[in-house]
Amino acid sequence: MAIDAKLVMQLRNETSAGVNDCREALEKSEGDMAKAKAYLKEKGLAKGAKLADRAAKQGRVASYVHQADEGGKSGKGGALVELNCETDFVAKAPDFVELARMLAQIVYGFDPKYVTREQIPAPILEEETAKYADEVKGKPPDIAAKVLEAKLVKNLYSKLVLLDMPFGSDDSTTVGDVIKSKIGTMKENIVVGRFARFEIGV
Repeated sequence: MAIDAKLVMQLRNETSAGVNDCREALEKSEGDMAKAKAYLKEKGLAKGAKLADRAAKQGRVASYVHQADEGGKSGKGGALVELNCETDFVAKAPDFVELARMLAQIVYGFDPKYVTREQIPAPILEEETAKYADEVKGKPPDIAAKVLEAKLVKNLYSKLVLLDMPFGSDDSTTVGDVIKSKIGTMKENIVVGRFARFEIGV
């Protein structure tokens, strides 16, 4: 079926996937936006997993300075993000530059504390896990694990971990999902190195 260019751009804006990938996803899903997003996510995760262990020693630092607040003042806060890849060529690619810029904006807006779940200190994870002891008590191990994972994602990971935070307006797509999709598209490993958030007086 013929796919409207506006629909392709809408999917691109919502997922940050490449234009050709968006068109392919819409064709495969016969124009169904939800199915197209699921297709892109699955495709990106599959490709990204194959490249995730490769060294990413190039990249760039992106910045975001908050320009709009209620008082009409600017420059009161901002963020820096180091986004790494494998080659300088990809580091200069428009999609990579835009991804780094978007991540800096997310860091400022959501104020994450860690890049990955593994960086959360054990005492914080143990304290949060203890809150759900009664809910998983007596359940089969596999069910208990799924319930606990869902609770941690909702109440801890999505609030503290950059890779688990929503990317754009689609809450079902995380920063980690988008990065894995970009890995598949750009054929290079992409890793968030570190970030810093600044706000005057805080």
